[in-house]
Amino acid sequence: MVLIPEGKYTLGLQPADILPQFLSDRTSGKSSRPQQNISLPGFYLDQYETTYGDFLMFKPSAKYENGIATEPVRGVSWYEADAYCLWLGKRLPTEFEWEKAARGTDGRLFAWGDEFHRENANFGKAVSPGGRFKKDRSLLNVYDLNGNVSEWTSNWYLPYPGSTFKSESFGKNFKVIRGGAINRREHGFSKEFALLGYRHYAPPALRAWDTGFRCARSVG
Repeated sequence: MVLIPEGKYTLGLQPADILPQFLSDRTSGKSSRPQQNISLPGFYLDQYETTYGDFLMFKPSAKYENGIATEPVRGVSWYEADAYCLWLGKRLPTEFEWEKAARGTDGRLFAWGDEFHRENANFGKAVSPGGRFKKDRSLLNVYDLNGNVSEWTSNWYLPYPGSTFKSESFGKNFKVIRGGAINRREHGFSKEFALLGYRHYAPPALRAWDTGFRCARSVG
C-alpha cells in the first residue's frame, strides 16, 4: 500500500474541462462540480488494482473469463469488493480519497498531466497486469488510475458540497465508480470518461466487465 499524506487537494472539475455534451442532465458531468479544495486525513491505498489471484483467495468459487491471476479482477459487485477489503482488514476508498490519490496536489486532470494522451494508459480491448503502463502513475505512486478497469468506491452517488445540481439518481441507489477503463464501444472513445475528476455510478449489485477495485486503510 502507498501512504497518501494528509492535506488539501482539488476536488471536482471546471466547466471548461468537459465538453458541453457531458454537461447535460443525462450525464454525470454536472455532478463533478463545483470544483473546490478539501482537506483529508492521511490514508493508505493499494498501489495496484486487486487481481484475480488476490480475489480467488477470498472467493475460490469465483468464475472469470480468462482466469489470469495477475490481471485485475472485474465483473465483481460492490458488495463483493467491499467484503473482500473488509476480509483483509481494509475498506474500499471513499471517492474523495480515490481522487486525491489520483490527482495529487496540483489538481491534474490525468495521472500524467492536463493533456490527454490515449497511449499513456490502457484504454484498449483487454486488461493488462498492474503497472504495465508506466505513465499511468499518479504523483503519489499509485498505478492504473486512468485506465485498465474502473473502480468501485465506498460512496453513494450524492451531490458535492455546495452543488446546486439535482438528479433523480442521487440517493442510496447507486455507488460511485471512478477512473477510466478498457473500452470496447464501436462508436469510439471520449477522454471525458477518463478524467480523474469524472464521476461514474452504478447499482451496487452490478457486475461490469470493465469495473474492479482496490482497497484503502485509514492511518492509525
